Amino acid sequence: MTHKKIKNLPKQIWFLFFSLYSTQYIGISFLSVALILILRNNGTALDKLSLIPLMSLPIAFKVLWAPFIDKYLKTSSGHYRNWLLIAQFLMILCLFAIAFIDPVNDFSLVLLVILFFSFMTATQDLALSGLICNIFEEHERYLISSVKSGGSMFGNIIGGGAVLLLYPYIDWKGCMLLLSAILACTWGQLWFFYEYKFSKNSRISETTDKNYWKNIVSVWKGRKLWCALLIIIPFGILPSYNLMSPALLDSGWSLPDIAILLKLFGSVISLVAIFLGARLLKRLTRKQSLSFSIIFHACCLLSFIPISLGYNSALLVYSSFFLYFVSLPFVFISLSTITMDNVANSVAPATAYNAQTAIGFVFGFIVVSLSFYLAQTWGYFVITTGSIAIAFFAAFLATRVVQNQSD
Repeated sequence: MTHKKIKNLPKQIWFLFFSLYSTQYIGISFLSVALILILRNNGTALDKLSLIPLMSLPIAFKVLWAPFIDKYLKTSSGHYRNWLLIAQFLMILCLFAIAFIDPVNDFSLVLLVILFFSFMTATQDLALSGLICNIFEEHERYLISSVKSGGSMFGNIIGGGAVLLLYPYIDWKGCMLLLSAILACTWGQLWFFYEYKFSKNSRISETTDKNYWKNIVSVWKGRKLWCALLIIIPFGILPSYNLMSPALLDSGWSLPDIAILLKLFGSVISLVAIFLGARLLKRLTRKQSLSFSIIFHACCLLSFIPISLGYNSALLVYSSFFLYFVSLPFVFISLSTITMDNVANSVAPATAYNAQTAIGFVFGFIVVSLSFYLAQTWGYFVITTGSIAIAFFAAFLATRVVQNQSD
């Protein structure tokens, strides 16, 4: 392998990655969130709508085919770029095809298209993971982590909000064709991107290590506490937030009011916090940034306790969610940066990176389901305060996990 120092990457490269992460979430956000509202408005039964989120499961289990992404499609013009071109092209075809399918009368066919679209979205995410680990140096990882978070948040705003607002005017076909056109613009950007010009591993195919699957396990060597932290974090940061929506409903808030709070207000606050967070965290060591981020977020989660007790004034609710959405990006940026650190020397960065992120996805499903089940018996207050206590414990564990981390 050959290595070179990357300095002052062109602005168009940063914009390309922001565009890639945005379009990765624009389509899946519309198909998994906005589509449910559209179908429900047309009288589709809830039991049928419950099948739509299941079509996104490939995203949670994408690590299973990550070794294929690392191993194959290595050409003289690129490696991960090739996977991105294929994945994005097929995503565009899916959106174009689904534009001519009636989601109400051909619901089963729509589900199949969404399932394949989710698979391609997951494949794009794998290729992006490998690409960013090969391109960005240690001092640039906070910034690319913020670009990743900002792009995904922007994609959610456009796909789950803006395009949905256009639905009454351009109908289903218009929405799908608009989404496919947006993805086509990013595909055009990617076509002119030369991967090896910026990649640290200019010819990654030269490696003699052929067992890419072992990276799913080998990435954890000497990182048992890191694994434990990734397991614990969902139990600390997910239950309180996920319980707030039903708590607000129970206390008299309407669905439109909650949608504005979470999708519009929350997304805008997070988008601003993402870029502010990157500027602050890059001044700290990895240990300091992760510990500070989790402590900061845990302190902000304390503001959810009054809501869990039934208090629901607009000022209180918006203040609580402001603190939540301001602090959450700090945690994600810190975790993403250290995850990239852990795969810096891996010959299979997509596999090693997603082996770590898969823990959050898998335990996230478990935690959210468990929190609703336990809240039915013990109430919102007990589960909310319990999860916040776990968040503070995770902050303590973070000081032990990265104490030997290179900064």
